[in-house]
Amino acid sequence: MKQLCKFLLKCLLAPFAALPLKVHYRISRFVAWLVGSVLHYRVPDVMVNMARCFPEMNVWDLLILKKEFYRHFANVIVESVWFGACRSVRRFDRSGIVRMKNFADFREIYDKSNGVVVMCSHCGNWELFGGLLSYFYADPVNPLDVNKLCVVYRQLSSKVWDALMRDNRLAPLKDRDSFRGYVESGAFVRYAFSHKDDRMVYYMITDQRPYFPGPDYLKVNFLNRECQTMAASAGVAHKFGHAVVYQSMMEKADGHGYEVQYVPICSDASEMSVEDIMKRYYELLERDILSQRHNYLWSHRRWEII
Repeated sequence: MKQLCKFLLKCLLAPFAALPLKVHYRISRFVAWLVGSVLHYRVPDVMVNMARCFPEMNVWDLLILKKEFYRHFANVIVESVWFGACRSVRRFDRSGIVRMKNFADFREIYDKSNGVVVMCSHCGNWELFGGLLSYFYADPVNPLDVNKLCVVYRQLSSKVWDALMRDNRLAPLKDRDSFRGYVESGAFVRYAFSHKDDRMVYYMITDQRPYFPGPDYLKVNFLNRECQTMAASAGVAHKFGHAVVYQSMMEKADGHGYEVQYVPICSDASEMSVEDIMKRYYELLERDILSQRHNYLWSHRRWEII
């Protein structure tokens, strides 16, 4: 039954996914209006989050920011649907949806380290990470083995949607079925220990609030508010002395696509405390959000304390 439902959903989305990206951006205008003004998807959460994070903004500025956020959120949706039809690296590359500003710097960090933890966020479009990974093994001169890559995710409650999203997120990979680097967050620490000598690259969305109560969560100040944060990414990097890199994903000036830049946090995390790594990560994330306030997942209930 799960396979049948997954097949039907893929058949439903396939005609839309096959459309050119510029058509998706036109559709995005309607999606923004539908989600924000008709369905009112998490509008109270969005407004409360923005108002508390930006107390200097008046109500009219917040309403303008809310409109910009739902435009961006709609782009994330249509880009993700389009991305599902990228069954090769070529379509993703030709679109120009992502421009890597300093991939050579990242490659140098990797070559000099025994592993890299890339700390990502809900800035930009996190559903495109499968495409970002394609850059690592598409380089004809110095490709990186795809088996050295790992994307950490949170399993969805629906098995059908979880399976569909796996295929969608890893769309450009040459052999999705045999790829073993798509790892559920609950299994990440065990996976990292079993690959501690393999010089891996771990992609981890790090601005998630904790999924359940635990004694080892850190409290950080993030956009004028205290929140809890999971520190597994920094903890694993510290344990094994991996390099740690922050991934900045800023929206392009025309609002269509993103520019990715890798910002080093440390070359050897064993020489830096977990608390300091997380503090630096949130400083960099806050800088990006203040630069593009709409380019963040404001519907996410990030500041709930559990």
